[in-house]
Amino acid sequence: MALALTLAILLPGCKSPAPPELDEEEIQEQQEQILSDPETMGQVIARIGSETLTNGQLQPYFWAAVGEYQKTQPEIAPDYSQDLGEQLCPLDPEGGSWRDYFLNQALQMWHTCQALALQGEQEGVPTEEAYQPDPEKHEKYMTGMPATRYLYGYSQSYQPNTMHRAFLDNVDALLEDLAQKTGCADPEELASRGFGTTLENLRDFVTLYNWGYMYYTTLSYDLEPTQEQVESCLQQEEQVCPEPEGEMCCDVRHILLLPESDTEEGWEACEQQAQDLLKTWQKSFRVTEDTFASLANQYSQDTGTAVDGGGYYRLRRGQLLTQMDAWCFDPERQPGDTALFRTSKGVHILYFSGAESARTLWAEDRCREQMMKNLIASAREAYPMEVEREEIVLVPAQPLAGASDLLYPDVGHERFPEVPLYLQQDYGFTKFGNYNLSTNGCGITSFAMVSSYLSDEEWTPPELCARYGNYSYAHGTDGMIFEKESAALGCYLQEKTYEPSVAKKALEEGHIVVSIQHKGYWTSGGHYIVLEKVNEDGTIQVRDSNLYNYWKYKVPAHAQDRHAWSSITAAGSCYWIFAYKAVTIPACSRCGQPETVPDSILREEYCCHKCTEALLRRDTYLNASGQN
Repeated sequence: MALALTLAILLPGCKSPAPPELDEEEIQEQQEQILSDPETMGQVIARIGSETLTNGQLQPYFWAAVGEYQKTQPEIAPDYSQDLGEQLCPLDPEGGSWRDYFLNQALQMWHTCQALALQGEQEGVPTEEAYQPDPEKHEKYMTGMPATRYLYGYSQSYQPNTMHRAFLDNVDALLEDLAQKTGCADPEELASRGFGTTLENLRDFVTLYNWGYMYYTTLSYDLEPTQEQVESCLQQEEQVCPEPEGEMCCDVRHILLLPESDTEEGWEACEQQAQDLLKTWQKSFRVTEDTFASLANQYSQDTGTAVDGGGYYRLRRGQLLTQMDAWCFDPERQPGDTALFRTSKGVHILYFSGAESARTLWAEDRCREQMMKNLIASAREAYPMEVEREEIVLVPAQPLAGASDLLYPDVGHERFPEVPLYLQQDYGFTKFGNYNLSTNGCGITSFAMVSSYLSDEEWTPPELCARYGNYSYAHGTDGMIFEKESAALGCYLQEKTYEPSVAKKALEEGHIVVSIQHKGYWTSGGHYIVLEKVNEDGTIQVRDSNLYNYWKYKVPAHAQDRHAWSSITAAGSCYWIFAYKAVTIPACSRCGQPETVPDSILREEYCCHKCTEALLRRDTYLNASGQN
């Protein structure tokens, strides 16, 4: 590919060091000459408060914008083999050149990620009103404790979670991989040839661009449009909905059972097993979608979605096997309906969760998209940018990659890579039933930790107190909450046991366990704790909701975040073991490995609900962060 001829110092009032038409060798010489000029490359051309952007730092933003536009292959595009400054851009609102258009995008890209980084540093992540921690107690009991890294609301500034941090710490590996993919000898060549800058400047760009994205992601998790906003979106004349009237999308839960042998007897036995399972559920005390999801998680042999309670979301007409498709899209179908099918794939039990207009879902996405754009716009407004355009120098380069190639892929969906820590005493005015959460809420607080981790949705103790106050009694939390309510929050109880050895084995296999403790090491009465994992030295990593225990067990237990197994079993009487966390959905064409999953009910590619949200979030950042 020929170099895009955006030559150095091509802005009004500045002189071009060379004529516009140069061959590749001459352009490379010019590039090296400019990059070796510290005064030019160190010149500050934009400011946000005390933060500055130099010419050297600008280059990767510019060429990432050019590369991203080139990747998308829009109908309106420049001739990349010619000088971008000599080609008028129909998209530029001021009738400028393509160079002006991409320069504006580059500046806005820096403005976006730098403003978000400053907002994250100065404002942190919003907490709920009920969160009322005592700073003196935090200082006294939590200072230096490893668990404070995961403590809700503890840090005054935004801190990336451990998955995000790992990505930021491995920028060099990302650039090494990208260099190989683009035919560069090493990241240094990638930086100079593809981004017109030094490796240090390219690293800084990747880090800041992703830091802004990660903070924006954290703010965007809980955006939920109102019904009024959705209806207003559909009524706006400028919004042209591509979805036809009457088109529906449906959500279902699916259980697949496979015959033990491919004989008529094997199939009949499999059908009988499915009928028995369905009848048992229908006669159970709670005939709900949550309990059906638990059955799917426990019994379904559809490895594509069993980890997610058998859920398939936003299915379109024609996406399912023919007979299931006809059943799901029957106009008479109602939420809660069930059916049993036999196909060549196995025996299926379907639960109909509900249907929604495709137009409504489209409008919901547009509303979320606008709310995400508003996050970016508000950060820019709070942290305005000043630009000195007459000082800008652009270095010629070859656009080898776009901004999306350098952006965190957001595939694992792990909002909580580890179990978050909530402390009862941080909610001094919150009631759990008729009692104070701060004194009687270790069980519901432990439930909040487990459900937040396993579902990757933030379920804080006050939210669960309001929802499950009937599980509160004089001595604490009714342990039945783990058995009856877990599935409603997207996590599934696998087993309840009184045998410590069973609980220990589950921990060693990667399960999360909740333990109730009686008088002894942990408490003078009763106390729930979350057992997260077995450490390399055989100790147990614990999430403890009682603030005061962090002082009591400061040396060596909580101070090292490690407790002996004997300290748990000595007074432990019961253990609730939860199923594995659904990090990815195997059936999903984006985050999973659909080629390894039995093609049980789908005829077309499927994108899981977590990827649907992640793609919307990612595309909005890519587009909005470079808007003029």
